[in-house]
Amino acid sequence: MCGTLFASDEPHAVPPTPASHLTFNGEPLATLGVLDADRPPQLRGSAPLASVDSNVLSQRGGFGRGRGRGRNDGATAAIVLGAIGTIAGAAVLVYAGRPECSANPNLGGCGYGTKVVGGAVLTAGLVGLMVGALTWR
Repeated sequence: MCGTLFASDEPHAVPPTPASHLTFNGEPLATLGVLDADRPPQLRGSAPLASVDSNVLSQRGGFGRGRGRGRNDGATAAIVLGAIGTIAGAAVLVYAGRPECSANPNLGGCGYGTKVVGGAVLTAGLVGLMVGALTWR
């Protein structure tokens, strides 16, 4: 299209819409409209929440409590963070002790500070693992 389009030009006033190749049960998706899942749920009754039997949730131990949840959350967090710290500290120590560091100790990551940081992170990770294991119930 290399010509100028004017609003009064009938054939070019509205650009043609491309045909949709997406279908659901043989109908184009554009003709289906809003899906039932996108509509807000309708209220089916006017029973207040207070009228629900109090024994309905007693099988699972109340609202939001699953099997064993909440008892070892702190210990689980300590173990996960300890494992991450242990892996990261060991990786820094291995990087600081690579063979190139023996030939040229002035390379980046070969200094004493890198080894201290790697050892500190490794030690903190091991402490986290031990605390998590000792506080597990």
